[in-house]
Amino acid sequence: MTPRAVQAARGLLGLVALSHLIVPIVMWANRDDLRTTIADRSPEFGAAELDKAVAAAVGAAVVFHVLLLVLSLWLIVKLPTGRSWVRRLTTVSQLLSVVFSFVSWSSSPMFHVVIPIVGLVEIVLVALLWVPRESKAFFVRREPAPREH
Repeated sequence: MTPRAVQAARGLLGLVALSHLIVPIVMWANRDDLRTTIADRSPEFGAAELDKAVAAAVGAAVVFHVLLLVLSLWLIVKLPTGRSWVRRLTTVSQLLSVVFSFVSWSSSPMFHVVIPIVGLVEIVLVALLWVPRESKAFFVRREPAPREH
């Protein structure tokens, strides 16, 4: 049976996945604000360059966040297997997501309220996979025995 801490981590990962779905939608819906932000930071850009920059920013967000959405959903499915590699991959992906959030923070004020909240959720979900005794035991006992040669 999957421990409660791991179930809670899966639930939090679901919230993170939802954020990855919402971010590109919000960026697309607020293209005019994004355009203003880019124009303020790059006053030398003409209209065509601004259009390209906005399209590039939204396109990059779609690709990045869709990949992270798929990874998060896959990890939600895989976490109950109790494999250590799943816990490690979840940890690395979530901590890297926190680091990459600082790039988003510095590039646009659009998500200044959301970024710290999602970052905290990611840190808590990682802690739930590593700190509780039940989580440690769950991931250790599921590892296959080493093969003898």
